Amino acid sequence: MKIGEYLIQRVQATGTRHVFGIQGDYVLNFYAQLCASPLKVINTCDEQGAGFAADAYARMTGFGVLCVTYGVGGLKLANSTAQAFAELSPVLVISGAPGMAERKHDPLLHHKVRSFETQLNVFREMTVAQAVLGDGKTAAAEIHRVINAIKETKRPGYIELPRDMVQADIKIDESEITAPEPPEVDQTAVDEALREVMDMLAAAKRPIVMAGVEIHRFGLQSLFLKFLERSGLPFVTGILGKSIAAENHPQYVGVYVGGMSPDDVREAVEGSDCVIAVGPYLTDLATGIFTHHIDPGQSVVMAPDNILVRHHTYPDVGMKYFLESLIAAMPAGEKSVVQPKKHELSPFVPQAGTKITVDRLVACVNTFLDDNTTVIAEPGDALFGSLDLRVHGMSEFMSPAYYASLGFAVPASVGVQLAAPNRRPLVLVGDGSFQMSGMELSVSVRYGLNPIVVVLNNGGYGTFRPMIDGPFNDIQPWQYADIVRVIGGGKGFTVSTEDEFLAALEAAKENVSSPTLIDVRLDKYDCSERLRRLTDRLKKRIK
Repeated sequence: MKIGEYLIQRVQATGTRHVFGIQGDYVLNFYAQLCASPLKVINTCDEQGAGFAADAYARMTGFGVLCVTYGVGGLKLANSTAQAFAELSPVLVISGAPGMAERKHDPLLHHKVRSFETQLNVFREMTVAQAVLGDGKTAAAEIHRVINAIKETKRPGYIELPRDMVQADIKIDESEITAPEPPEVDQTAVDEALREVMDMLAAAKRPIVMAGVEIHRFGLQSLFLKFLERSGLPFVTGILGKSIAAENHPQYVGVYVGGMSPDDVREAVEGSDCVIAVGPYLTDLATGIFTHHIDPGQSVVMAPDNILVRHHTYPDVGMKYFLESLIAAMPAGEKSVVQPKKHELSPFVPQAGTKITVDRLVACVNTFLDDNTTVIAEPGDALFGSLDLRVHGMSEFMSPAYYASLGFAVPASVGVQLAAPNRRPLVLVGDGSFQMSGMELSVSVRYGLNPIVVVLNNGGYGTFRPMIDGPFNDIQPWQYADIVRVIGGGKGFTVSTEDEFLAALEAAKENVSSPTLIDVRLDKYDCSERLRRLTDRLKKRIK
């Protein structure tokens, strides 16, 4: 077997069905092999778009794959790969590279930067494992090492494939290819932690659970639901973990984001006498710029590799095993917990001729959601405003709410719909973000996808205007609804009132054969209540 063939075989073994990217001369030979394989190659408009699509695909399926050329292709992936690392998204980056033979005497080959190792060194900073397949004797073991590390940590990995090694023979020594050993469990520590947690719950009058994104990334949603049902405890989610469980669950309260939270959600969490946080990611945005007020002395924090109970740390006690143990330790049938008030959006009734606002747009979208919709929210007011949406299914809300890279949402819709063809993406994106990566909507046309893209058009970067305004926040106005004609498919609408927006959404639902783009004309200084709270905090930091 050849190195290229074997790499494709191992990619297939992950369950991946699609590979995203753009070809180039250093990877053409391998691209030809990919296209001849059962894997479907998805060519995007730009490498960063491919990176965001693969990231979204990985969040949906548990593994995503990219393939690009060296230098000009690979380095365009730095931003999307950094986001995948920061937000625990298991993406494999495959990059072509100059051949091992042609590197002799250090020639000035095109796409080279400083040395032939420059790109590898860049990716060392943003991937969990890296390999250059420059030797057929070690290539198989290196491929397994990188893929195993991605699976184990849920973070991206990097494989560089020199073009003269694609057809090189590979040596497969099964003794060198080993799966990682599961960590040993310290049962004494588990039992002690269990006693502490059970004592806290027994004494608590207002306990609550915080569901974090690591529940999703490590595939523990079913187990978490068992815990909720066994305990009867109310729960909130974090900004990254929104829709960890279906938000019509009877024990669901809302999204907790520190001082950005609605008052009823904030009171439910900060007034609790026992907070159990499962897989949290306590970033600045997740905590409303660290405006959360939770007493560590009344908290339990479960992470993938340790448990924190009050001020006691139990290392090497995994979240999965501890959840299983906690479920087994809880007496069945005891569900006398008082449920806090659930945060609800006001019902949306469109007012004909009334100028639409961000908050009213979100309320309208809330009535539109169904069991087959996946919401993808761009960082900014598209994200903060949509935190109040009531998402119907598990993991059907997606946003890079920690790394917060603009330009994610439109290409992410490609990855989401290819990963789950029965889901229809609803993209909420600002006009500034759309101008960064909106061209990827043409990829949806090419591959027969039908996302609904709602552009929050306020003439620029509305997230920054409340902090410091200036001409740098303005952008060139586009006729967004006309873009569907440019890319050769889809329907476009321009709206500015509540009734026009609702009518456009209903038309979008009927258009199942192609993308729909809705240009929503908002007031320049309009923003959601959550964003106002956040920017008030950020203004103080900037000054």
